[in-house]
Amino acid sequence: MKKIIIALLMTFGIFTMVSAEIGVKVGVSAQIGELETSGSEKSSDSTIATQNSPKRQALFATAGYFIEKDLAFLPGRLGTIGSRISLGYDNIAHDLSLGTATNTREASLGAAGATVISTNHTLKAEVTGFETVYATINIFDWLYVKAGDVTVDVDTKFNGSATSSYAKNHSLDGTVMGFGVEKISENGMFFRLEYNDYEIDGKSVTNAGADSKFTAVLNDVSGSTGRISIGKSF
Repeated sequence: MKKIIIALLMTFGIFTMVSAEIGVKVGVSAQIGELETSGSEKSSDSTIATQNSPKRQALFATAGYFIEKDLAFLPGRLGTIGSRISLGYDNIAHDLSLGTATNTREASLGAAGATVISTNHTLKAEVTGFETVYATINIFDWLYVKAGDVTVDVDTKFNGSATSSYAKNHSLDGTVMGFGVEKISENGMFFRLEYNDYEIDGKSVTNAGADSKFTAVLNDVSGSTGRISIGKSF
């Protein structure tokens, strides 16, 4: 769906190239912020206690790129209103390591008469995509608000007992809301400062190995970022 939106944005730009300004903006961004979440590993066996992690907070920084197209191409009065509204696509330009989490539990799974063997389980995670499709509305020429949908692609690497196996590739969906200030020069170069709030849905993953009674749960992720951007308006 997001690829289709990008294609439409580019098509609108091509169709409006006959004018002096085509209403397309491209740019690069750097942002820094903090996200927090918690997780657990639970079992369908009521004799096995759920392992819960405390809430964890982490600072992170990303660099990315974006493209936007305003809606001034709409006919009549809609175009006047649309000139203050833009649709955009944003993505980070690199992978982002989320670090490593460690958990220790008994390999016996609580089975009666089984030998108790404590096993260390480790999980490494890396964000390989952080895509946002969004809309901005200019309240004033220098002030805008922003809202959109977020998709986060996460790759994980699990190490533990031979009886445990979790999926490696995951996709998380969420929303972003924010506001920013923008300064545009006469040559079309622009500069932005922006604040965003993120709410990303959690996910449950069932163990695909012999420990299939176990489920790893990532609770909802939330946080905020500050972003600085520079770009060119065409």
